[in-house]
Amino acid sequence: MSLGSPANLTSPSQQQQPPPPPPANVNSVLTAIRNSSSPNNTIRHPSERVLQQWSDSYLHHHTCNYLTSLLYIIDWESSTAGAGVVEESSRLMAAILFKNCVPKAFSVPIDSLLEEVTTNENDTAALRVFIDQLRHERNVIRQTLPNLLFRARTDNSNNNDKTLMLHLQLALSNIALFDFPTGWPTLLEELMHVVKNGSGGGGATAIGGGDDTTGMMMIVRVRAIQALRMCLSSIRHRKIVVQKGRGGGRRGGRQQQQHPMMDMRHLESMIGKAVHERKEVHRMACNIFDGLAEGIVQHAQLAVTGGSSSSGVGQEGDAACTAWQMECKLATQYIKCMTEVIPMLEIEQVVHSDPRVPAVRSLLDNLTQICQAVKAYPFVSTPSTLMGVSSSIKQEMTMQMDKLYRATLTCCMNSMKYQPQLFATQITAVLPSVVEPILTLDEAVLQSMPVKRLIVMTSFIQMVLRCALYDERRKDRLGNKNAVLSMLMGRKGGGGGGNDESGDGSNPNNDPAVIAARETVTALLAEGTIERLIECIVGKFLMLHPDEVEEWESDPEGRYETDLAEEAMLDAASPRHCGGALLMTLMNVETDRVAKTLLDLTQRVFQQLPQDDVNSMLSREACYRALELCHNSMIAKGKRRLNFSDWFQAELLPILQTELADNSPVAMRAMQARAVTLTQAYSRSLKGEEFDAAFQSIAKLMAAPDLVTALCASRCIDYLAILSVQERESGEDSPQLLAVRSHSVFALGNAFALANRAESEECLRVILMCVSALVEANGVYLEPVLQAIAEQLPPLWERAGDSVPIHSCLLSVLTHLIMKMGYSTVENSHVQAVLFPLLDYCTDINVVNRAETLLEDGLRLWLVTLLSSRVATMGSKLTSMLPRLEMILRSGLEPHLSLKVLQFNSILLGKQVVEPLGDFLRELLVTLTSRVHVKAKGNSDEMEDDGGNGGVGSKEKDVGTMRDAIAALSFADILMQLFPDLGYNISSPAIGKVISYICSGSENGQRLSVTMPLLEVSLSAFGRMVWINPNSFDEVFTQQNADPSQREMKIAALVKTWLGVVTSVSLATMISKKAQTIRFIDQKGAALSLCSAICRSPTLSRVAGADIVEFTRQLLEVEARGNISTESVVEVACGATRQVVGDGPLGDAANMTAEMLKLDPLLTVSLKEALDNAEKAVAMSSSQNSIM
Repeated sequence: MSLGSPANLTSPSQQQQPPPPPPANVNSVLTAIRNSSSPNNTIRHPSERVLQQWSDSYLHHHTCNYLTSLLYIIDWESSTAGAGVVEESSRLMAAILFKNCVPKAFSVPIDSLLEEVTTNENDTAALRVFIDQLRHERNVIRQTLPNLLFRARTDNSNNNDKTLMLHLQLALSNIALFDFPTGWPTLLEELMHVVKNGSGGGGATAIGGGDDTTGMMMIVRVRAIQALRMCLSSIRHRKIVVQKGRGGGRRGGRQQQQHPMMDMRHLESMIGKAVHERKEVHRMACNIFDGLAEGIVQHAQLAVTGGSSSSGVGQEGDAACTAWQMECKLATQYIKCMTEVIPMLEIEQVVHSDPRVPAVRSLLDNLTQICQAVKAYPFVSTPSTLMGVSSSIKQEMTMQMDKLYRATLTCCMNSMKYQPQLFATQITAVLPSVVEPILTLDEAVLQSMPVKRLIVMTSFIQMVLRCALYDERRKDRLGNKNAVLSMLMGRKGGGGGGNDESGDGSNPNNDPAVIAARETVTALLAEGTIERLIECIVGKFLMLHPDEVEEWESDPEGRYETDLAEEAMLDAASPRHCGGALLMTLMNVETDRVAKTLLDLTQRVFQQLPQDDVNSMLSREACYRALELCHNSMIAKGKRRLNFSDWFQAELLPILQTELADNSPVAMRAMQARAVTLTQAYSRSLKGEEFDAAFQSIAKLMAAPDLVTALCASRCIDYLAILSVQERESGEDSPQLLAVRSHSVFALGNAFALANRAESEECLRVILMCVSALVEANGVYLEPVLQAIAEQLPPLWERAGDSVPIHSCLLSVLTHLIMKMGYSTVENSHVQAVLFPLLDYCTDINVVNRAETLLEDGLRLWLVTLLSSRVATMGSKLTSMLPRLEMILRSGLEPHLSLKVLQFNSILLGKQVVEPLGDFLRELLVTLTSRVHVKAKGNSDEMEDDGGNGGVGSKEKDVGTMRDAIAALSFADILMQLFPDLGYNISSPAIGKVISYICSGSENGQRLSVTMPLLEVSLSAFGRMVWINPNSFDEVFTQQNADPSQREMKIAALVKTWLGVVTSVSLATMISKKAQTIRFIDQKGAALSLCSAICRSPTLSRVAGADIVEFTRQLLEVEARGNISTESVVEVACGATRQVVGDGPLGDAANMTAEMLKLDPLLTVSLKEALDNAEKAVAMSSSQNSIM
């Protein structure tokens, strides 16, 4: 019998490379770019492929000219000659392609290409020619790109031109990432020259059209400093990487050697060298520090006073205003560049002795002065030079000064983060100026500020509070550095405490500026100030604003979704997010005091303000929101700072039980909704009776006239239901679970009624998840109302349309219903009206993106349906879905689930399900199992450049490949158990190749590694294969074409590995009787298969017979001692299926599985009989060997 075609065992490095793309020149690249935007697929797709080939094969096929061709197309002056006018869209596409290809082109050092030189003189000559061409092309790019970037039309309203310049700036920053300082050491100085003069050295010249030369120079200067900031950011964030090992690589063809830096014994030298190189790069980047510091002072002063560095040419009116706006942009960008430079200064030793410190101190003083000059909002001082220029000049002034303020404060934050001791001098001036607006401005003015400004202000305060250097209580912990890490990072010292034993002033605790900064922070946290700050946060940031109150009335679902995002801290562009983040930082720093302040504020608002006053209710809602945000800290560190049980009974429960009319004030409804979410946050603190009252009251609120309250109640019921399931103890129902079950019918009715009221996709999703959680918590207890639940599903299916989230939620609801209530749910006509159309919808892989969005969940629901179906009532429907299953299998999608669905279809419907697919399944199993060993044979040491995001996808692919291989082998095992002859015919080729791979030991000098899950399932399937055909041992190892001695060694090694796997016992197995029985099933199957093989294979009997006999003898003793019967083994094996399904009555698959297990010879054959036969075979083999 043939074992099928061999698997593709060729490693990726040995497979044929794709053919090289056609030569790249200006005409061919431009034609491909133009055709790539064609609406005709036959024209567009080939062009897209060739563009991708040029990008992917750059360096691989030793071809150049692609990048220079793109630059020629981008060059608008050159592009109007020769090839005719190049349209803007093509230039923009060329810029995007150029930017995307730069990392691939510049990431490989030219010197590393010389390592590919071989003994073949022709190859060496060709390679050297290519390297010369590559050097020339990179030099052309270094000259041409700045010219393109700083030579553009003066029409600043051209959005395409702005976007094109942005991509060129990003391309330049990509080059800086790889090329600075080795390949382009003068890059930053050249950019600084353009920033200062409007024209550059090294060929970077500002050329504009028209007479506005000065205006064009200012535009070029702004563009240059923007590019400089991007380049600095790239250099700063450059990762420390381990270079590839020397050797053949992909193109050289020689075996790659392990890089010495990969040896952990060289850890210190590895990190030390990388850090030294990084420091050297940063040192060279910081050479522009003085120029940036001068520019900050010059342009910030001009921005504040309304002047311009180009004002000497007599600009007036709009021209003066435009020049001033450019000065504002320059000042802001200068500061942003400095924000990138400061982290690269790396002043890590004694700050007083570092020669760079005076310049840094001067810079920080200037930043503080700028911050003080532009801190007012709205900006009220309009310079005389701009008076009367425009009616909106005051608004423009406010906007530009706000940008300058935010950039300055962000630079201060980076200074504080990386040079806290030097910045300590500025804390006394900057911190009060940032805190003061929060304390003094009224709510309307504060809320009129841009959210970005509020984010920067609150982030600055948070950074000050988190800085250990400025915390009086943590000053003694400053010197406790990791000495080993300091040594590796090239720093001195690091092991001492905070005492200044050397007397050199290195102890920051003795620095007067640090002491003053600590006093400033202590004053902020002093009694009276911190309470005032917290009250301002609650009243000005967390309280609902008038526009939000209006939204509550006009768009309640939108208000709910916004509130949901804010609670999850996902809406960063929200003032409430800023205030909440600052409040939680204060809570972490001063937990007890902030907790007491919040509780006192909540009590004062409740007791002193009128209960029916709108502002009073909004204040209470804000206090509740603050307590909700800080709920983790309120009950953390073994200390409960809030007695939520008593507070719930006294204040929250009456609010939850209040019935509000549709015309009740929004503030009152908001307070009730907040009481719901607050109860959810502290629900683990509720006792049994309180939990019951809370669940009942909130379930009732799902029918509240206010839609926001009802939706909050739905989400809370979802959480409480899942919480009650999680707190189920030792198999007994907890009081919380009993409370949920006692009110679930009522809650489900309100949930379905609420679903009819909701319109948005997100709100309907929340409601359906609530239904799913209630079904999960109740199970068969909902049997009496199954019909009512089922009747609600068809309308929801009709509303779902093409919504992926709604279909996903319906899948979850149906899965829980079927798992928890069994075949009665599957056979319900209303459920079937949704179930089978939903399965058809989710598994229709012909629809675009359907496989990526819903197929996996759909297959899970299909599997649960099979497990809960009875053939008599569901056989025809299940049979009608088999063509769809075949389509999914042939597409290769989700094989770990589709094979499981095929398995249970085979159990229910018989052999006829598998027989027509025999040939295809044989190939599929070989393909799925061969992926693992094909990948393993690749060169694991070679590090590919994936553009920075390929690593994650690679890991996910590895996990999917392993999962699919395990699923294929598991299916092969069960298929042979169901239908031995048919299963063997289909499964044996794949199993044989996997076993051959496991026994090969190594590949290309590398030791093979097989994960334990794959090894276990492979050996289990091989055991079944050996039982069916005891000659499988000899057949598998004969195909390897090894000499007899090596064959015997591999057989002995396989048996040793097999016995080691089945006898290994984990801690979970040791403490679980059920796990021990399952392990015994695996051991018995292995023993019976090996004993059977001994009787048929003299080789196996000779090299491993004694070990197998001893293992079987010990297993027989275990069976006798444990009194393990066939009935108990079958019961345990069926129990796994029971756990998968849930509480409801199982379908026919359970009984059929039990009957199959009762007839399984690997469970029922006597170990004693197998042992006797094996001992005879071993004895006979020994006697034959002695005779020979």
